[in-house]
Amino acid sequence: VKHIVPGRSKEATFEWVVRPTELPIYGKVYTDGSRIDAEVDPLTARLGWSAVVVNESGRTIASAKGIPPEWTVYIPGAEAWAILQGTNITMPGSPYRVDCKPCIDAIHKGIKWATASCRLLARVFNLIFPAIDDSPVENVVWMPAHPSARYVVVKRLGNGDMLTSLDPSL
Repeated sequence: VKHIVPGRSKEATFEWVVRPTELPIYGKVYTDGSRIDAEVDPLTARLGWSAVVVNESGRTIASAKGIPPEWTVYIPGAEAWAILQGTNITMPGSPYRVDCKPCIDAIHKGIKWATASCRLLARVFNLIFPAIDDSPVENVVWMPAHPSARYVVVKRLGNGDMLTSLDPSL
């Protein structure tokens, strides 16, 4: 059966869901990466990413999704690719909310650590760091994965702030 399963896409994809009228934009960026069907068989596993940008009133002003490149094989890689895609559409200094703790840790530890040859995600972080070079590292904050409304003012973000009703559920 393995010979009839189509291979993963070799090229990364980018598809607008909500396209802004001009780029770059400023807003709070929420990113996420995912993998499905890995439990069934690694051959059928597929990765995806999304990035959503909201303004100060919580309205979605941009949203995109896609598939990371073939060399991105695990969920943290898809998560990092989502961060990179967010940097491609937003202004420097835009705040980020990311549910991937290893990605947050890598950004906070800095370019030298994150891009060391021993790091699995060095390739994508070599693309991310130039894009966030003008942004304070404190702008990239961990948030709980897929929070529901019941977690508002109950769960804390990585910077100690409480989750608010303006934080979308991805």
